[in-house]
Amino acid sequence: MLDIIKIADEAGSAKFFVKDNGDTVLQNQGRLTDREVSKIQGFIKDNYKAMYMKWSEYSRKGYYKGNN
Repeated sequence: MLDIIKIADEAGSAKFFVKDNGDTVLQNQGRLTDREVSKIQGFIKDNYKAMYMKWSEYSRKGYYKGNN
């Protein structure tokens, strides 16, 4: 798993773990509907490579790659 995306900055926020292939694991759905979760997961799957490139630009240490 590569990174965590938090939707909203509050307790009970949705947390998506993004895998190397763009698949996501939802840790907490928060206040999102199933339809909203599905849309976000689709967006992440379609754009995860560009997202990682952008995140790595902001980080001095790269981004977390974890143990696969």
